[in-house]
Amino acid sequence: MMTNQHKNRSPWKYFLLTFAYSWILWIPSVLDGLGIQLPFSVKEYSIVVVIIGAFAPLLAAITLVTREQGWKGTKAFFGKALDFHIKPVYLILALALPLLIHVIAHYLALAVGLDVAKTLFPTDIPTAPIILAIPYFILMLIIGGGQEEFGWRGYAQEPLQEKIGVIPASLVIGVIWGIWHLPLWFMAGDLHSAYSFLAFVMMTTSISIMYAWLYNSSGKKLIVVIFFHAMSNTAAPLLPFLHGIEGKPESAYWIYAAVNVLFGIIFAYILVKGSKPAQDETLAI
Repeated sequence: MMTNQHKNRSPWKYFLLTFAYSWILWIPSVLDGLGIQLPFSVKEYSIVVVIIGAFAPLLAAITLVTREQGWKGTKAFFGKALDFHIKPVYLILALALPLLIHVIAHYLALAVGLDVAKTLFPTDIPTAPIILAIPYFILMLIIGGGQEEFGWRGYAQEPLQEKIGVIPASLVIGVIWGIWHLPLWFMAGDLHSAYSFLAFVMMTTSISIMYAWLYNSSGKKLIVVIFFHAMSNTAAPLLPFLHGIEGKPESAYWIYAAVNVLFGIIFAYILVKGSKPAQDETLAI
């Protein structure tokens, strides 16, 4: 059974509100990217709008938690989300897994003859990329993806997995999470359009299973998946499979998507295997 904290939650309301908050902001930039004339210029503000829209998963979660449980519930929601009473191994895994995935994707792309960048961090700055990765990781925690996890896993994961199971819930969230990014593929100057949207959704769907494993195995500690999301986005420029150059096709992204699919299958197996003792115990009772 779901706890009182989650019993009134509707993941589907959450998904709709997340899309509404962000896509309404992003539509003008999409129309501009499609060549539709607007009565105002959006080019100078597109990046700002994208960043603001990236807070939609968090804002949608706050809106619904506040409506369902009041401000005390919202305070409790953030308190639970930022609970650091956790076994260190899960934080280590949250930081190490993205690096491992990116290392495999980076060197596998090279091994099959695909061209990848050495690093996306500025090479003219007199410091090692690893040093730049530290403030970049902090930035990713706050505005570069980490904040999304208050919604995807913090609000939607638990009630959805209680209804349909962990793996189906993870796949649903992964697909919706991927589709949520779709407007970025139509914005002028945005680098997302350089790689396949289908490959991107394959990535979000499969990596969502890893998020679910980390979240559930750590005792539903949201800070673990916040770190995982931030490190995934930090590893991208540190060990890239992309060039980050407008107009340059990024075929190596398919390698990254395939590696994530492989890891998703591995962690799906771990989730299934880990749930069997509990199922057997229930049958015995």
